[in-house]
Amino acid sequence: MKKIIFIISLFGITAFLNAQTIDLFFEQSDEFLKKNVSEDGKLDYGAIKKSPGELLYILSNASKLSTKFDDKNIAKAFWVNMYNLQVIKGVVDAYPVKSVIDIPGFFKENSFMVGTLELTLDDIENTILREIFLDPCIHFVLSSAATGGSPMLNGAYRPETLNAQMKDRAKKFINDKKVFRVDSKTKTIEVPKIFEWYKSDFVTYYQNEVDFFNIFLDKKLDNTLKVKVYDFDWSLNKKI
Repeated sequence: MKKIIFIISLFGITAFLNAQTIDLFFEQSDEFLKKNVSEDGKLDYGAIKKSPGELLYILSNASKLSTKFDDKNIAKAFWVNMYNLQVIKGVVDAYPVKSVIDIPGFFKENSFMVGTLELTLDDIENTILREIFLDPCIHFVLSSAATGGSPMLNGAYRPETLNAQMKDRAKKFINDKKVFRVDSKTKTIEVPKIFEWYKSDFVTYYQNEVDFFNIFLDKKLDNTLKVKVYDFDWSLNKKI
């Protein structure tokens, strides 16, 4: 039932977002993220907790927006930024904390309002972004607030540059030798566990995961390499 509601909300033709309002959301989000996310994708959650006004103001305004979009890229960029901002708020609310897995119901139960929709992070990721947009690069732009995830962008994702930004984040993550560990002797490649959790997203249109990796890798790999996964590092992606 939720999926039907989301689809109508995303692409309804009877009402549209005011362009200035949604542009303001992207501008405010960009300014906040540039101030609080480091170049390597880390956050000072303690500082945000001490002064949460800007984040709360952005989310309060965004909660009043219509979620009926007339443009697919506007919708996609909105939900990506909304997800990441809500992740930050969820961590800040519980801070100090070592990991989001120590916060009960963080992804699947803790809800918030966006327009007329009551959502969880899981709703945005799986019911909206994964099921409607069908883009595996989503996994490189959504924050898990974890060291093992793709680093946060120190800025907002914009409708006009979204696809290029997503490909850039995928390329940086997949070419990081600390993340993708190739062993030519054993003919294996070790990758983060997200590629096991969401395997269907990476193999649907490809023979296997390596074919997907090769789209972004600077040095292409033999697609007969055996793919192994290592445990995901859930430690908080905070500035040290």
